[in-house]
Amino acid sequence: MSRRVASRLRQLLLQTEQARERYRDAVLATGTLIAGSFVTLGRKCGKPNCRCATGDKHYGKFLSRSEGGKTRLVYVRAGDEVEVAAKAASYRRAREARAELMKLAARTAEIIDELLDVLTEPYPTSEPRRTKRRGREDGASGATE
Repeated sequence: MSRRVASRLRQLLLQTEQARERYRDAVLATGTLIAGSFVTLGRKCGKPNCRCATGDKHYGKFLSRSEGGKTRLVYVRAGDEVEVAAKAASYRRAREARAELMKLAARTAEIIDELLDVLTEPYPTSEPRRTKRRGREDGASGATE
């Protein structure tokens, strides 16, 4: 039975390592990143005669990021929208890959521990061995007279 379990654990270990390689390669292939999320927000300007007063909001593109525990919005100019969106998406994918790598590293350690438990066999215990006395076998101490 332990051979089946060991074989299955070896397969799981190989699959886990292959998944780790994929996520590692995804991180290594990452170019320049921008921390944060690219978002589109609709706002009302507050002018009573504006179109936004009737529900048609003013939309803008922003980079949302956390600074010191607070969410900050940074306006993204129209000419930078595509680049910022791509770099923010790459950042998100890299962070997700990192999280998966951490989970897989923990799972790899668990699988290896299980495999070592299955493959480890106790050394046969026997009765304590008698120790030989130093000196001659006939009981003489070996001292010269």
